[in-house]
Order: sequence, then C-alpha cells, then structure tokens
Amino acid sequence: MESTVSRFEAERAELDSLLNSEIFGRSSNLARILSFVCEQYFQGLEDENKEYSIAVHALGRSKDFDPQIDTIVRVTAHALRKRLEQYYRTEGAEHAVHIYLPPGHYVPKFVRKTELEGEKHQLVSREEAEAAEIRAVPADSIPASEFLRAPGGNGISAVAWEPIREGPEPVIVEPVGRVRRRSRLWTIFALVLFALCAFAAVAMYIRIRGHNVESKVQPQAMIPLPAIVPGDTVHAMVGEGRAPFMDRAGQTWGSDTFCTGGTSFSVPARPILGTFDTQLFLGGRSGLFHCAFPVPSGTYEVHLLFAETTSVEESGRMVDFSLNGGPTTGLDVVDDAGGNDISTEKVFTDVHPEQDGRIHLDFTSSSSYLNAIDILPGIPNRMLPVRIYAGETSYRDSGGNVWLPNRYNFGGRESHYKVVDAASIPDGGLYTSQWIGHFHYVIPVVHGEKYTVKLHFRESYFGGNDGGGSVVGSRVFDVWCNGAVILKHFDILQEAGSAPLTKTFPHIEPTGQDKVELYFVPVVNYPSLNAIEVIAE
Repeated sequence: MESTVSRFEAERAELDSLLNSEIFGRSSNLARILSFVCEQYFQGLEDENKEYSIAVHALGRSKDFDPQIDTIVRVTAHALRKRLEQYYRTEGAEHAVHIYLPPGHYVPKFVRKTELEGEKHQLVSREEAEAAEIRAVPADSIPASEFLRAPGGNGISAVAWEPIREGPEPVIVEPVGRVRRRSRLWTIFALVLFALCAFAAVAMYIRIRGHNVESKVQPQAMIPLPAIVPGDTVHAMVGEGRAPFMDRAGQTWGSDTFCTGGTSFSVPARPILGTFDTQLFLGGRSGLFHCAFPVPSGTYEVHLLFAETTSVEESGRMVDFSLNGGPTTGLDVVDDAGGNDISTEKVFTDVHPEQDGRIHLDFTSSSSYLNAIDILPGIPNRMLPVRIYAGETSYRDSGGNVWLPNRYNFGGRESHYKVVDAASIPDGGLYTSQWIGHFHYVIPVVHGEKYTVKLHFRESYFGGNDGGGSVVGSRVFDVWCNGAVILKHFDILQEAGSAPLTKTFPHIEPTGQDKVELYFVPVVNYPSLNAIEVIAE
C-alpha cells in the first residue's frame, strides 16, 4: 500500500513537472490557477477552491470581483482542462501520476497510472466502481459531460444548450488487491445500499429541478448564441461598444456578440500601416477571454487581426491563444508586424466547428488581445488564394474569382493616370488602376506550405496610349521576394509592350513569420504593379 508521504511526494513532483513543462509555456494564468488549486488540495483546503477565491488569490482580481460579470475563472479553467488533456496525451502520457480538473469543479484529481503486476484493467460503471470499493481512473481526462449539444439537434440555431448525459460514464479502474478480508464484505454491502439510496434521492432531485446546476458550470454555455447566425462567413470586430463597419471590399464587420471575459478597449483614431481599413484596429478585447463563433458544418479558414497601439517594445506583450482547444500559439505582435501601429494577420486553415457547432478561441494570458476576426469557407488541406489588385473596390473576373482592393501594402500610391482602353482586353478591370512608387507588400500565409506567386503588370503610361511615349528603358525596377531577387532590371515595356504581362514564381516558401514579402525597388523611374496572386501549391 502506497504510504501517505510517498503519495504526497509523487503528487507534488507531478505538479512541479507539469508547471515546468514546455506545454504550459508562457501561459502564466493557467499555471497560477493550477498551482493555487493544487496547493489548497495539499493543505486540505480544497473545499475553499471557489471561483471568487481563485480570481482574487490566484489571478489578482480585486476583492469586489463578481463572477457573474467577469468570467475569467471559467474561461481559464476551460483552457486549463484542454491543456491538461493535451499534456497527458503527449509529454506526460507515461507519467505515474496524472492531474486533471473535473468540469464544473476546481478541486484537482491526482490519478495513479500504475498497473499492479498480474492485474488487468476493467471497464465498469461508476456505480460498480463505488460498490467494489476500488479506485477509479477516468478513461479520458475530459469526461463526456464536457461536451454540449444543441437541443434543436443542428448545433446552429438553438439559443439554449445543455450537457450530454447518455448512460453511466465509463471509467478505467485499478483493483486495490485480489485478497480482501471477509469481515469487510458486510461493510461494503451496507455502503452499496446506502449509495444506491443516495443516488436515487439525487436523481429525483435533479429530475425535479432540471439540469440548471450542471449547465451553469459549462464554460461554453456562458456565451449565448445570437438570434441570427451569420451564414457561412463571419466578419467580426472584437470588443464591446463597436459599431458595425463596412470595409473597402464592401464587407460588413459586425459588433462583438461572440466573446466573453477580458476587458474591452478602444484607442483614438490614428493611421494603421498595412491596411486601408484602420477602423478594424481601433478597439478590441484584452486579457483572458473566450470567443465562440456559430457556423454551419464544414471547413473554414480563420484570420486573426492584430495591431499594437499601446507603444510597447518588442517582447513587451505576448498574446497566447488556442483554437478549438488545440496547442497554444504565442504571438509577439510588435515583432510580427514590425512595430507599433502596424497591422498583421495570422491565418489558420482546416478549421472545423466543434460538437456544439461553434469555432472556439481561448486567449490564455493576461497580456493577450484581439482586434478582429475573419472566418471564411475554406478549402481542405490548403489556404484560400490571395488575390488583390490596385483598385479601391472588389472586382470579379471572367472566371468568377474575386479580387480584393489593395491591402497588405506599405509605401507607394495609386497612379492618377487612368487607362482608357482597359475594356478592350480580357479582365481589363484589373488594369484600370496601378500602384506606383517605392513600395512593398507583406502578405500573411499559412505555415508549412509553399506558394506560387503571380505578379500582373501592364505598361499603360509608357506604352504610347496617351502616356509618355513608347520608349524601352523608361521604367526599370527590381522585385525581391523574401530576401531574394526574382526580377532584375525588369522592364514591362520591353517584355510585353502595352499588353498585359503575368510573371509566375512557383515554390515560394514563407518567411519565419509566415509571410510572403514582396519589395519593388526603383532603378529607372517608379516601379508599377497592377495585381498580385498568392496561391498555395
């Protein structure tokens, strides 16, 4: 039989190992909650592990903390359960002791994984486990009651949610031993009768009162679904009090109805580099918060939009977030964007709604924040093509492809020279505007893929059509991609005259920050560009 001292030492050692593991990384609030509830457990004070005490003593909330208003504990505990599940499926899978936090409770469970020699695991119900007086180990660190189902059955249009309860929860158990004293059998039999009576009384109470108690402790249930589901796309600004906004592409960004927790913020109007839609980055939500976006079943591509507007230095603020309970991503926005007041995006593909019909986002550090989110119908196993052109509104070409107005660009300006013969060429709308000057683009892409980059040009000004005359050498420039030159002393007129010209560059690997960076550097006169395509291979 394991002694109390050795058991305590094993549990303490497992906690220390977990807190020092890479999987917890910089998510300090997750570590604070886990450390606090475990210390309370070690000191025999686990009954005091209430939402209020965790918020005040572990997370530094003020004494007037109201759990009905601030959901930080529920949101963080939900993320902690996901992180523990991930840890014990990977790095800690073979540890002798596992720690998990049961849904709806803040008392940790320390579970032995030791297999006694000659004994085999059995699959029994919880009632049988209690009757046999043997120690239970959950079959999974997150029980089935963690998952939710819409009463309507479609996971989309319902507003109320309730937990799944379908039969006894299966658990894997370890026998304490084969030999038991005969005198204990009568005691066990009496305990079984008492447990059955108590179980029947509780069941009757739940039947009368409904499932209110359990539904209150589910983190997802704290976020009501809006009456109207936004179809199969979501364009949403984050942070309370933000009015809907229509961007240059004609897309309407809705107000924040999908997030809870954290603190909403806004900043005075200012230029935000890398975007013409600065309104998206003048507010947001910060701290620990949770977002849940209802979408129909399918594959989605998620874009998270950030801009640092508080003048912090590099490494001064780290945003930690996870998508659908997956691995935590750490993002230094200042480093990723290249400075303050500069927009940046992170793109995620192959995203599917969870069992409750929603895409979930957990922000798990006190310094986290988000300005806006874009959720688009995706393509399995690849990123959607990026198509942008120098115009100010969206354009649909003859193949049905939509080209978005200019974005992700720095420097340069739109040419004031207007092309008069664009209607005479295929998809001439792409060539009615051109971007000129000393400029560059920083286009966000997905990590681990290769891309084909297509650059579209037409020399309208020096092409002899009401412009500066047809003189080769009038416009010469270089184009660099991710630090390597891809066009040297490039002259549109020399290669194509006044006809459209497309230059294609396959197998482009993104930078370490998951970007495709294109620099247009003048040699003679201004560089000129009409459109860009970035297509995942």
